[in-house]
Amino acid sequence: MRDVAIVGAGPVGAALALALAGAGIDVVALDARARGATLRGDRSLALSHGARLIFERLSVWAPLAATPGAVTPIVRVDVSQAGGFGTAMLDAGDVGLPALGYVVSYLALQAALDAALERAGVDVRYGVSVERVDTDPGVRWCGRRATRPRSRRASPSSPTAPARAWRASSARATTTARSR
Repeated sequence: MRDVAIVGAGPVGAALALALAGAGIDVVALDARARGATLRGDRSLALSHGARLIFERLSVWAPLAATPGAVTPIVRVDVSQAGGFGTAMLDAGDVGLPALGYVVSYLALQAALDAALERAGVDVRYGVSVERVDTDPGVRWCGRRATRPRSRRASPSSPTAPARAWRASSARATTTARSR
């Protein structure tokens, strides 16, 4: 039985899987997309400097930053409103940072995360659509309930993926279950 099963290996799920695997936790990630594919087209994501530090610890930042056109630093932010009172200028140099944040390509970030998952030997099961999470007696739910039911079905050859903890990540809800 795995310690943790993560539903989704997008940026949040992949980062969580890498962090947990790096801490010696036996993890499996279940992802609806095919290996090497994305469910969305490219778009820009804004990441904080803190997110960069996390990705550096996960060995994702260097390959991402080396990808041409994938990362644009945000070194200055002008906060103002046309016709409004006052303005503010935020500058990375004023706080001793190389950048306040970064605009990154979603596709490049996902590719860097996928490569890091593979390098780390994290078990990612692609093509798995999770519909419902069924728990056994003694499993305790923490966090918010997901807005739609979830399943722990892993693959046609392995109908379930038992784990002591479940983490389902999406933009709309997060659900975690742990055994006692």
